[in-house]
Amino acid sequence: MVRDLAKKSNKNINFAMYGEDTELDSSVIEMISDPLIHLVRNAIDHGIEANPDDRVRAGKKEAAKVSLHAFHKGGNVYIQIRDDGKGLDKDIILKKAMQKGLLKEGQNLSADEIHNLIFLPGFSTKDVVTDVSGRGVGMDVVKRNIESLRGTVEIDTELGKGSTFSLRLPLTLAIIDGMLVNVGKEIYIIPTISIVESLNPKQDDIMTAFGTIEMIKVRGELIALFRLAGLFDVKDAKTDITKMLVVVVEDSGNKAAIAIDNLLGQQSTVIKSLGENFQGIPGISGGTILSNGQVGIIIDVGGIVKLAKTITAKNIKD
Repeated sequence: MVRDLAKKSNKNINFAMYGEDTELDSSVIEMISDPLIHLVRNAIDHGIEANPDDRVRAGKKEAAKVSLHAFHKGGNVYIQIRDDGKGLDKDIILKKAMQKGLLKEGQNLSADEIHNLIFLPGFSTKDVVTDVSGRGVGMDVVKRNIESLRGTVEIDTELGKGSTFSLRLPLTLAIIDGMLVNVGKEIYIIPTISIVESLNPKQDDIMTAFGTIEMIKVRGELIALFRLAGLFDVKDAKTDITKMLVVVVEDSGNKAAIAIDNLLGQQSTVIKSLGENFQGIPGISGGTILSNGQVGIIIDVGGIVKLAKTITAKNIKD
C-alpha cells in the first residue's frame, strides 16, 4: 500500500514497521484499521515534503521515512505513526480554521490546542482532494473511532522535523503473552515482554536500604524488591525468600524485582477490565479468566517499576 501511495504522490519513501508481535483483539483491529490507513496516507500526502530538494536543504536524506510502531506500556497499547517530514504548521492550521469558521477571531490557543484543530469535522489544510488523502475517513473519524475504544490520539510535532501520531488503547482490549505465577492461592500474570530473568535468591543477596526498602543484588546491581504477597495482601504465601522465586522486570530502562511463590507456565492471555474498584491500583493493569475459571490478575510492570523509583527517591530525600 505504502509503495503505491508513494508512487502516486511521486515521493521517495522508506516505510518500516516495529512491534509486529503486539497483539490486539480482532474486533479492535477492525475498528482501528481504517484510522491507521488514514494516518499513513496523511503522513505521506501531508507530512512528507513534495519537493525532495526541500528535504536536502533542511539537512535530511532525500528518501523520507514513515514508520509504524506498536508496543505495550503500563496498562496500554500504543500504536504510533511517525514521519520525518515538515511537521504541522500552526499558522496554516489557524488560517484554515478561520476560513472554515471553526475558530472565532481573537481566540487564544496553545500550540497543542492549535494542532488538535485538525481533528475537527470538515477540517483540511489541502484545497485539492487527492487519491492519497483528503477523501473518505477524516481526522475527526480517526479520533472518534479511537475514543469509542476508550483510547486517545495525541500529536507530537516539530515544524521542519516531522510528526508522531500516537494512538493509546487500554490494555483491556489486548492479547499479551504472559508468565503465570502464583502467590499463595492467587494467580498473577507477568507480561513476558517485560521479563529480564528469573532466579532463586540467596539470603546473602537480600539487603535492606534506608531501613525499609528490601533490595536484591543481581549480577552486581542493586534492585528494589517487591513481594507480591505484601503488595496485594495475599494470605498463605511463602515468607522465606530463599524458597521463593524472584522475577526481574524492566520498563523504559528501569528495573524492579518481584518475589513470587512459583512459576506456573506461559500462555497468551486476553486482557479484561476488572471494573472501577480496581482502577488506579498501582501494579495492576487488568485481569483474565484462566482455563479453570479462576481470575488471574495482570501485573502492570510499569506501575511496579514506577513504585520502586518513587519509594527509593522518597527515602533518599528523607
